Amino acid sequence: MSPASLAAATALGALSALWALVLWAELLLSRRGGVPFCTLGATADCARVWDSTFASAIHRWSGLPVAGWGLAWGLVAGALPLLGLWRLAEHRPISGAVVSAIRMVAAAGVVTVVVMLAVSASERAVCLGCFGTYVLVAGYAGITLFGWQQAGLPDAPRGLATAASATVVTYLLLLYPGLHTPGLSAAAGRAAVQEAAASAGAGDPETDRHLEQFVDSLAPSLKQTLSDSLYIYRNATPQELPPPRSLDGPASAPVRITEWTDALCGHCADLHETLDQLREHLPPGSFSVDSRQFPLDGACNPMIAAQGEPTVRCLAAEVRICLEGREGYKDLSRKLFEDQEGLTPERVFELAAPLEGRHPLEACAAADETHAQIDEDVAAAAPYDPDGTPIVAVNGRHATSFAPFLYAIVLTRGSPDHPAFARLPPPNPNAHLH
Repeated sequence: MSPASLAAATALGALSALWALVLWAELLLSRRGGVPFCTLGATADCARVWDSTFASAIHRWSGLPVAGWGLAWGLVAGALPLLGLWRLAEHRPISGAVVSAIRMVAAAGVVTVVVMLAVSASERAVCLGCFGTYVLVAGYAGITLFGWQQAGLPDAPRGLATAASATVVTYLLLLYPGLHTPGLSAAAGRAAVQEAAASAGAGDPETDRHLEQFVDSLAPSLKQTLSDSLYIYRNATPQELPPPRSLDGPASAPVRITEWTDALCGHCADLHETLDQLREHLPPGSFSVDSRQFPLDGACNPMIAAQGEPTVRCLAAEVRICLEGREGYKDLSRKLFEDQEGLTPERVFELAAPLEGRHPLEACAAADETHAQIDEDVAAAAPYDPDGTPIVAVNGRHATSFAPFLYAIVLTRGSPDHPAFARLPPPNPNAHLH
């Protein structure tokens, strides 16, 4: 292996580390309510990959987010060939352990890229920012795996020990910032609501004291998201919404939550879980839910630019409209969200079969009246500047799907100015939350 190839591998490793650092910063921006540069639409959305079950599990179990592991890989991948260059500069041969370690790190990078591409495919999302890392890893592998193919693994045991030791050291150096990187706010928010509801016990959950305790119990990142959500809601202009077609809860409830969802939207599935949690823990009649459709498919949604043949997003929206008001409708919605990864037209009809036979359901889904109702839902969502789903309104005002916000705003009967909220940090006016 030549000094030039070692220098190129060092540069690619360093660039990969720098790019991973950029992605880590964008992840922090996303978790604080901002919009990452690589979020360009419903499909080109790197945040959906970062918030996937797989990525969240990696962060939860290792303490490092996926971007943190990318930084660790880049640092190790850059340091090992740099060590080889240093030995050459001192007119010493490169040890077999270093050569083996470099090639093993390259192979690990390739495997990781394949896994992340599979995660992106399962989420039906493209992580544009991640492609920068993929290109750099591919270049590194091209040099060290294919360009050095004849080198083999001259000292595999010591090479593995070298690569593992370097990785462990780098991991420990990055663990502190990794542990202080906020996790996925949807799951953390629901956990906070669950804990608060459990602590209320048999007491009255509507008391001011309970709300104060709830706000105080939130982690700093959740307090910030609650503050940002209240800012969005407080500064929104109430909009007049069409009468609900199928209202879940009393029409007289002091809080009406209107939600627009897409069947393949992961955050919409989170919102469905949140609403179920609120129904369980808040007093009956304290809020109602008006469910509407916003399929992220230009074939049935005029606000989505891409055109083409209707996908399962359109069909799921049509089927849900056809079955509104039926007993079992909420259960159908839950199953659609749970089956997102394998949802096909056949599966939609299979899940809907207990409520309606296939032939009448197909006729209803194709009816002009059903399409007109989707158009009505899309038009009703337009004042809320929709750029993704879910879209949430509370009493006609733009809101967010953040569980602590919805829990708190129901407790205050729709008021964003309860004294308990004075305990929150100042809001970020540029926060972008759904």
